[in-house]
Amino acid sequence: MRDCEEGYRSEVSLTASVQLRVARLLLKKLSEECESYCILTGYEALPESFDSDIDFMVNARDFARIPALVNEIGDATETCLFQAIPHEVSARAFRLAAENDRGLVFIQPDSCSDYRHFGELWLRADEMLASRRQHPRGFWIPGAAYEFIYYLIKRVNKRDFTQVHGARLSSLYREDAGGSERLLRRFWKPESAAVLVEMAESGDWAPLVQRIDQFRSELRRHSAESFPAEIGSYCRRALHTIERVMQPTGGWIVFMGPDGCGKSSAIEGVVADFTPAFQKIVRFHLRPKSLPARANSEVPVTDPHGKPVRGSLFSVAKMFYLFADYWLGYFRGVRSATVRTRLVVFDRYFYDILVDPERVLYGGPRWLPGVLAHFLPKPDMVVLLNAAPEVLWSRKQEVPFEEVVRQQAAYLEMAQKIKGAVIIDAGRSKTEVVLEVREAILDYFSRRTRARLRLTERA
Repeated sequence: MRDCEEGYRSEVSLTASVQLRVARLLLKKLSEECESYCILTGYEALPESFDSDIDFMVNARDFARIPALVNEIGDATETCLFQAIPHEVSARAFRLAAENDRGLVFIQPDSCSDYRHFGELWLRADEMLASRRQHPRGFWIPGAAYEFIYYLIKRVNKRDFTQVHGARLSSLYREDAGGSERLLRRFWKPESAAVLVEMAESGDWAPLVQRIDQFRSELRRHSAESFPAEIGSYCRRALHTIERVMQPTGGWIVFMGPDGCGKSSAIEGVVADFTPAFQKIVRFHLRPKSLPARANSEVPVTDPHGKPVRGSLFSVAKMFYLFADYWLGYFRGVRSATVRTRLVVFDRYFYDILVDPERVLYGGPRWLPGVLAHFLPKPDMVVLLNAAPEVLWSRKQEVPFEEVVRQQAAYLEMAQKIKGAVIIDAGRSKTEVVLEVREAILDYFSRRTRARLRLTERA
């Protein structure tokens, strides 16, 4: 128990150390290299402590420079620029990843210029930055009234409001009641604004919680844009949506390899390490199952060659059925998930059928699966867990040793033909394999992010 407690304290200490280095350097660079900035919320204990994200605002000119600035912070703090997520037209969240003995730490600097939420413009950066004030710790924060209205709009738009949020809002309101009331009247009708003022003064926000949809509906009709500006904003949002679709911020990883290579352990390690970096991790086994699958398809296969293969005609039909399932699953589940910053993980893919068609009882022409594979959607990453046949055989004896030898050679040959495939030595310990898989995933996403942001590669 004592070892566990000491390990936990050590992990917390390492996490805090990385966070502190990133926060200090971020505040320093914002102060020295930007015309003006402000930390929007959650700054009470900066730089020593904060949640995983640091929300800050800069003007439009500096916003274009933030990717390079965050990249420099990553290099200086030995963290990896893992992701850049343009969640609004004028906002981009970055994820910096750092490794420790127990996994990964993710730190999220979240930048914006004009404050938009769900595509609507609410507060312009120039106006909000003009109100800024200096925190006793030396960095800049919004004027109390502007932080009040920013925080209220955010909570109402999300339909997420608790007593803690209400207490923070009432505290900000008391710092600048007049300015807060003026901004409330900008976004709500006089009678609604009066109710909000009463809640802010009393500290009782129960009426807002009970009628949050009503307040949100009224708010959504009072964004900060004129009708002509809304037309231009609509075009920018359309281009932004196209960019998100064409350059998904999630990812798609396929794990393949013979039985006994340790795919399940590697995937569990990926899920544990990368869950904080994605909205969700979606897992599939062999196929997406967008088309109906047999009832026992989820039962683990313990004798993959125990049944006779099907006839040629039925086998060909089944192969085209699988081909359709992969494409339908791609559009229904895989692509949409990656656009929404989700990680899709396949334990086996169509590639495994090419190596071992008997696993799916295929008895048709051998050339057909290879032709179909050429026209299937390609994953972002393919990870082959490779080990010597003797090692694989020592772990599982579900097929004859000669078949293990054949499959190991076939998988290796296939991986060498797949562009960007990563070959991992799975003959080592589980911990070593998981670490190498983690590093390969970090490297892939870091390179992709830098390429999209047109940043130079790390030496």
